Amino acid sequence: MLEKDIENLIAKYPDEFFPGSGFKLLGQQVRLGNKYADIIFEDKFKRKIIVEVKRGILTRDAAGQVMEYYGLLKETNPDDIIELILCANIIPPERKHFLEMSGIECKELGINLINKVAAKYSYEFIKPSENINADTIPKIPKADKVWIFQANPQRYDIMNALADDEIGNEIHWLVNQHKNEIKKGHLGIIWLSGKEAGIYAITEILTDPQIMKEPESEKKYWIDSSDKDDFRLRVKMKIIRNLLKNPLSKETIKKTKGLENLSILRYYQGTNFPVKLNEWTEISKMIKE
Repeated sequence: MLEKDIENLIAKYPDEFFPGSGFKLLGQQVRLGNKYADIIFEDKFKRKIIVEVKRGILTRDAAGQVMEYYGLLKETNPDDIIELILCANIIPPERKHFLEMSGIECKELGINLINKVAAKYSYEFIKPSENINADTIPKIPKADKVWIFQANPQRYDIMNALADDEIGNEIHWLVNQHKNEIKKGHLGIIWLSGKEAGIYAITEILTDPQIMKEPESEKKYWIDSSDKDDFRLRVKMKIIRNLLKNPLSKETIKKTKGLENLSILRYYQGTNFPVKLNEWTEISKMIKE
């Protein structure tokens, strides 16, 4: 799904995301000076509500952006009461606390919720530019080893990385555990931890672990600049199934017979986790379905 999809769903069906608010749409992509606000509503108290939508993890610069919209709208509507809302798939708790203390409401909209609303109203997602998700879906090759590569949303914005055309279908990943066991030709599972935990992509490992530099296109998605070390032990992987639009949730996986003891469900701290072949058989069935 694109950021525009989330914006469209909020604009069309505000009661699904803000129940009881009485939001009435005033406009999408509303021009304010030389800027454009994603959505402006009017609530039941006649207040103007500026909603800024971000896919993935809410970044620090989003607050400055929405505050600028506030100033621009206030210039032309000095007597109006204006409220601000920031929406994202994932909002770090400390960031949410700071923003709400500053008077900016934060609304976390998980992918499962967005998919549920889209299904309810038969909303058709905008087709992305041609990439790994497009017309031809490659077959998942056989492999004698499968590994989980975990993304911590407090450190890396994997959602936006998986949707970035500049990254395309090749991505690099840190190897902090099992460095002597992970090999070229094995398969990888990209796992997002946290509230939206689950499987977001299937990959083929293209290299043995080696010291390599991370491309700038991927490096920009690190949340903390201290993580942007140039040369680290990594593997290069090819994305052969991008599940960003419809990930396999942790809750679904936990309830699946044969996956109760999946390594990452038992020992979640770390970057790299082994997957048993019988577990991979169950996961691959779920992906095909």
